[in-house]
Amino acid sequence: MSDLPDAPLHDWSCFEIAAAVRDGDVSAEEVTQHHLDRIAERSDLNAFITVTAEQALADARNLPEHRRTGALAGVPFAPKDLFDTAGIRTTAGSAQLRDHVPTSTASSVQRLVDAGAIIVGKTNLSEFAWGVTTQNVHYGFAQNPRHPGKIAGGSSGGSAAGLAAGLFAITLGTDTGGSIRIPSAACGVSGYKGSWGLIPSDGCFPLIESMDHPGPMARTMEECALALEVLGVMERPTPTLAGLRVGVLHPTPAADKMAALGAHVEDAVLPDYGALFPLFAAEAADTHREFIEERWDEYSPDLQAKLTLGRNITAMAYLQAQRDLEEYERICELELSHDILINPTIPCDLPNVADPETFELRLKMTPYTRAFNHLGWPSCTTRDGLMISGRDDTTVLAAALAWEETMEGRAVTA
Repeated sequence: MSDLPDAPLHDWSCFEIAAAVRDGDVSAEEVTQHHLDRIAERSDLNAFITVTAEQALADARNLPEHRRTGALAGVPFAPKDLFDTAGIRTTAGSAQLRDHVPTSTASSVQRLVDAGAIIVGKTNLSEFAWGVTTQNVHYGFAQNPRHPGKIAGGSSGGSAAGLAAGLFAITLGTDTGGSIRIPSAACGVSGYKGSWGLIPSDGCFPLIESMDHPGPMARTMEECALALEVLGVMERPTPTLAGLRVGVLHPTPAADKMAALGAHVEDAVLPDYGALFPLFAAEAADTHREFIEERWDEYSPDLQAKLTLGRNITAMAYLQAQRDLEEYERICELELSHDILINPTIPCDLPNVADPETFELRLKMTPYTRAFNHLGWPSCTTRDGLMISGRDDTTVLAAALAWEETMEGRAVTA
């Protein structure tokens, strides 16, 4: 028997769970039951839309050899309820899809399952993934276990809250304007939005196809890197900050610390991308054109207001925004030539969970995040809330891994 962590199962990392299951020190069923008990204990968090207790236990009990020896053997997994899962309802956080049960599974989800992960349920999100708070009127407001009374962030709020509380060890989220990074920062976990197209998005209900980025979330960046390896899209790079040219977009104590670690740190300015909003709003509304025509009354008032904004974008404004995007990409290539860019993911106080999600609140929380969806550049959030972005996935992930190595103590649940 190998040495097991001196911590409850819900504080074990993906690496620790999988190693123990592969070595026979603990069964996948035992791990799954422990996390299902934890999910029941913390139902107050509204982290889940659907819990698949019976199915998860049966899966764990009958784990085939290739999965029992996989990189994620027995690891509890809860994808955002935007990803199709065969036989498990996929609601997209909406009323329109409340009873939708797909017949196939998104390829990104399937790859983690094939490596041994056990789906314990589907996590709560902002309605149709458009929001920064996960104040879902259909399935409940996600609560923040680390900062009670504050938002869990959005749109992948249930994923971040569930990770922080130890309800599962890994998840897949999506990010169209910050929806992996914002909740990760709010709940003190890690999330990686790779470059556009890095992770397949098939079987995932779109918000804006040209900006959607699926990505892993876990309690540490090491576990996100493991997920990227399992997904077959990246190998774990050697962690490094030394010698990197770092642009600081917003004051953060991380700047001085990175300089002490050998990085070349200087101030940088993110060009304003407000003129690109017509692209975001109009394309999001276009995604919903059939539901808008046929099932408008089933949207919440909040999403009705957002979609109305998109529907009212004129063709001239949309075409101008397309031209503005081309110019924006050109300017960023010239002015942001750094290896990585850093800033606090959420550069303001975390709002209260009862505060309404206004347009002004969204602007306040996303002054940096959405730019990297327009650009398609990789951008991630480490478990202390630092956002690290750049042009190259390997460089960004290597820097994030190196940064998390500077943190004391193991990642634990709230």
